[in-house]
Amino acid sequence: GTFQIRSGLRESGVTFDLSNITTRMISPNGDGKNDRVLFLYDNPNNIGVEGKIYDLRGAYVAAMQTGPQPNSLQWDGSMNGQVVTSGVYIYQIQGEGKIFNGTIVVAR
Repeated sequence: GTFQIRSGLRESGVTFDLSNITTRMISPNGDGKNDRVLFLYDNPNNIGVEGKIYDLRGAYVAAMQTGPQPNSLQWDGSMNGQVVTSGVYIYQIQGEGKIFNGTIVVAR
């Protein structure tokens, strides 16, 4: 699926929000359909952005990788090169002192 984080310039500065969410479920089975989750974001100040994936117990699963286009992050549903088990996972994206959390469902 594709997620998008956008920023807008407001009097209080740059703020991020999630928009254009097409799916929150991935099926990393190699068929080319919903094999990864992609996050797109605006980065007007060219800041460092990082993303991490956790399981529901809060255990670290994986770091997101740079996506296929500028200002994007992606996760392919794997941990240490192996596809994770089906379930709900938490994403955390950090940038410019802001943190965004949400969930992704992995269906196998």
